[in-house]
Amino acid sequence: MKNRLKWIVPLCLLAVLVLVLGECLIGLVWNLGMTASRIWLIVVILATCAVSVWLGLRNEKE
Repeated sequence: MKNRLKWIVPLCLLAVLVLVLGECLIGLVWNLGMTASRIWLIVVILATCAVSVWLGLRNEKE
């Protein structure tokens, strides 16, 4: 359990950072609107889940 927390916590923090930076770019720089913002949120959540599952399966094999 402790080993999993070593990569889950940094992964979640990285995902939040990527989400916030992407939202700033979408809203302030590119002015794309709410649809792009929602798509970005879904992409970040799916990518975070995929990386989490991949790392979990990799660590179980070791």
